[in-house]
Amino acid sequence: MAVVEHHFRVMASEAHVIVVDPAPGAIKNAERRLHQLEQRWSRFLGGSDISRINMSQEEWVPVSSDTLVLIETMQAASVETDGRFDPTLMHELLVAGYTASIEDPARVSVTIDISCMGLSVHDVILDGPRSQVWVPPGLALDPGGLGKGLAADLVVNELLADGSAGALVSIGGDLFAAGRPPTPTGWQIVVEDPLEVDHDLLTIEFDGGGVATSSTVSRRWQHDGSTRHHLIDPTSRDCSTTDLAGVTVVAATGWQAEAHATGAILVGSDGVIDYLRSNGLTGVGTTLDGSHFASDNLNARPTLEAS
Repeated sequence: MAVVEHHFRVMASEAHVIVVDPAPGAIKNAERRLHQLEQRWSRFLGGSDISRINMSQEEWVPVSSDTLVLIETMQAASVETDGRFDPTLMHELLVAGYTASIEDPARVSVTIDISCMGLSVHDVILDGPRSQVWVPPGLALDPGGLGKGLAADLVVNELLADGSAGALVSIGGDLFAAGRPPTPTGWQIVVEDPLEVDHDLLTIEFDGGGVATSSTVSRRWQHDGSTRHHLIDPTSRDCSTTDLAGVTVVAATGWQAEAHATGAILVGSDGVIDYLRSNGLTGVGTTLDGSHFASDNLNARPTLEAS
């Protein structure tokens, strides 16, 4: 069994691709495809599908088939999380000071400065046959972490369809894995402690699926004299005041792990276990004061174990 690994930068994150018994060109195709998805989905690139959508004014915008899938997935994620995942909060992110890419400060978000209160991602209209979308003026879309999870899903499935035996794609630690794992015990995923750099919280071993982490401490900055972070609460339309520093979720797909990691961290420590249980998810979290907890099925599942 041959196992090939590759590291590179994409979507302002460290990407890690693992392919088991790779088909010819698998690694090169995976990197090319992830860069292509970034070009289509980044809110920091003026020519991307997302930026053109966010600058549209009551007009149909031609987009790639990938972007149609992205918006359909955004809508599904909103439903699955009862609105806790909300990709229409870009104006609020800009107000909080998250205007430029952390990778390249010269890249800034563009959108129309019009209030879109009362609208949601479900007001976006998709025209699949013509590969175009219509968005109400002022309703700006931000894929956020969901774009990374979905990108991992798409690329892993494409690698398997092209003949590779197994594949894992991680973008900034949020990932999807499927097919034959590289070890007899499955895919091994290390979950880092969000409060302690270089300290591992636990190791997950599983047969495949999505893993994603949402954190209020990984991306922080000073704006107007206060500390801000990138997690916007749809109910307050401001930076979340959750008492959780981070939540890691295991789900069927990368995009579901991303969406539910957001949903789980927003409910806070009092509600997060019930949230995970009611959605049939496995997860582990850390409070801002350093307490750790896990869903009751984390150790009960034979493919998941704490290190």
